[in-house]
Amino acid sequence: MSRLIVHLLPLILPFLLYGLYIWHVKRSGKDGPEATPWFWLAAVGLVLMTLSFLGYDLVFGGQTGDYAPARFENGRIVPGRIGQ
Repeated sequence: MSRLIVHLLPLILPFLLYGLYIWHVKRSGKDGPEATPWFWLAAVGLVLMTLSFLGYDLVFGGQTGDYAPARFENGRIVPGRIGQ
């Protein structure tokens, strides 16, 4: 679940910041922008999400090797692992 949040938060962040900006503008009694820049908000969100994927891989590193699935041995479940 935390990994999902790590990757979705950068996508949602530009929309949240824009919402805070609009809220601040309306609260101060000024006229806000006439149109919402949906394309640019989505584009910036996708770029941030892509950077989060790259950053996550750089920090935690992808493991390489053959995957050995979980198995049942001597009445116990042996968890799966990635071997070299």
